[in-house]
Amino acid sequence: MSDDRILRADVGVVGAGPGGMAAAARLAAAGLRVVVLDEGQRPGGQIYRQLPAGFVPKAPLAEPPSHAHGHHLLERFGAANVTTIHGAVVWDARPGQLWFEQGERSCLLQCQQIVLAPGAYDRTVPFPGWTLPGVTTAGALQVMVRGFGVVPGKRALVVGSGPLLLPTVASLLSAGVQVVAALEASTRWRALRALPGVLGNAARRSEAFWYAKTLLRAGVRLQWGWTVFACEGDGKVERAVVGKVDADGRPRRGTERTLDVDVVGAGFGLVPSVELGLHLGCRSVFDLPRGGHRLVVDSQQRTSTPGVYAAGEICGIGGAEVASAEGELAAAAILADRGGAAVPASLARTAQAERRAADAMLRAFVPLPGLAELAQPDTIVCRCEDITRQRAAQAAQLHGATMRAIKLGCRAGMGPCQARICGPSLQTLANHQRGAAAWAMDLPVVQVPLKPVRSATILEAPVGG
Repeated sequence: MSDDRILRADVGVVGAGPGGMAAAARLAAAGLRVVVLDEGQRPGGQIYRQLPAGFVPKAPLAEPPSHAHGHHLLERFGAANVTTIHGAVVWDARPGQLWFEQGERSCLLQCQQIVLAPGAYDRTVPFPGWTLPGVTTAGALQVMVRGFGVVPGKRALVVGSGPLLLPTVASLLSAGVQVVAALEASTRWRALRALPGVLGNAARRSEAFWYAKTLLRAGVRLQWGWTVFACEGDGKVERAVVGKVDADGRPRRGTERTLDVDVVGAGFGLVPSVELGLHLGCRSVFDLPRGGHRLVVDSQQRTSTPGVYAAGEICGIGGAEVASAEGELAAAAILADRGGAAVPASLARTAQAERRAADAMLRAFVPLPGLAELAQPDTIVCRCEDITRQRAAQAAQLHGATMRAIKLGCRAGMGPCQARICGPSLQTLANHQRGAAAWAMDLPVVQVPLKPVRSATILEAPVGG
């Protein structure tokens, strides 16, 4: 008897961001049956996030030049003969099989090849008051403004490090929020290292000029070598204490000043979402400029696991241009491996060029080790389990300076996020104990379910072939 919870396709794609959409559209155009599993309610991923269907914002959101490509990609994906399952949480996998939850249904997608394009997570850096309502990651602010048309407050502070700060500032400005300050922890001189890579890429050059003009028109000046030291307020954020940091990101005490704000967006870069790839047995490597552990792929996006391909942030942080180029390349590799034409050399050259430009930018914004010193002994570092820095450090002393030991010692990282959010911060504590580099990371502990799902979903899971 057939089970309607089991779907079949030639190719299963995880993620409907730029990489997943590009791969799916190209595969479908070649006549393959493609099913895309995406946790969002509409395609686009984080960077091309769409408002809910039928929602009309009070004022159009400002968009940088790169979003023209995003609109074209969304149109191409929408016109393709692709089955997209939204609200799908992939919680287990084997080569050729993807178990997922949608609503209260436990389903299985059986396919011949898999394309992994799950994106990334915000890198968080704990500081006193970062758990107050109104303090969010830069990515969360983008979701509020671009994904739901929410105006998060009136006076905002944007802090962190890396190219994601500028899109956050632009989104807030277009929503009518006053950005009282935009603070970049890195130095201006490090950023200058990225100039050759930016100026040598026409699309990124145009993007940089657009953001510069947007901030100039709004009277917002990016302040280099500054960050947030603490947030304060009665039940919500009302003030932010900011100050200067040295070249390594360590707070320079005595430089503090206080800003009245009701929104704080903190974006310290991204961390690749590699758990699904690791569970499928794909080889990985630690690459700090690209965000941490990333999957290793060949020149045509094949992973070390036969039948599994990867594109975008899971291969290292790079942005939408990199993800879409690698999605096209992965799709072409699948078609070639299925007996089709050889992979066009132009696709590989485009993907390589986009990676080079992205890597030039990322090297200028490598996570600063001194930022780990913002957290005080009583600062919560694991929000799911309410674990403070002091308690996590004590666990590392007693049980060992590894992520697994800290988990066993105090349950840090054992909540719903499974250390996706707190992992980098907990790791810095372990590294401090053993004298390792601040942002070096142990390989993530991966176990089923890969993401939180109902117990019934696991118990009722369809049996694969």
